[in-house]
Amino acid sequence: MLTMLGPALLLVSAATAASPAPPPTSSVAVATAVSTMESGEALFRSYCASCHGTSAKGDGPIARSLRVAPADLTTLARRNHGEFDAQKVRKTIDGRAVIQPHGGSDMPVWGDAFKRAGEGYSEEKVRSRIDALVEYLRTLQQK
Repeated sequence: MLTMLGPALLLVSAATAASPAPPPTSSVAVATAVSTMESGEALFRSYCASCHGTSAKGDGPIARSLRVAPADLTTLARRNHGEFDAQKVRKTIDGRAVIQPHGGSDMPVWGDAFKRAGEGYSEEKVRSRIDALVEYLRTLQQK
């Protein structure tokens, strides 16, 4: 019986592989797809925790070896008079537009890094990933 099913399973597998799902077309669909695959927390752990630490307090495993100490990301709102400036955080993470006093090249330019990812991310997907990180950082703010 298995020998009879083998070719049928092969055909189903080949048909499935040959016709990938169409890419999302709206920004909502892209954001949903990205958030399903990668949450802000997962992105943070992958891209930010080595410097900022898993608690986002600037105490990652390589923090001491950096020229400039990583920021404590849990105090962004407190340092901005109690307001979490999502737009400034978004621009800082993206890194393609220099923001003072951040400036310099101490932090990676994640906008370019996300765009160059193996899957050839579009600008829309880059924004979705950065937005997921921004929203995750919002949840970490000290009260």
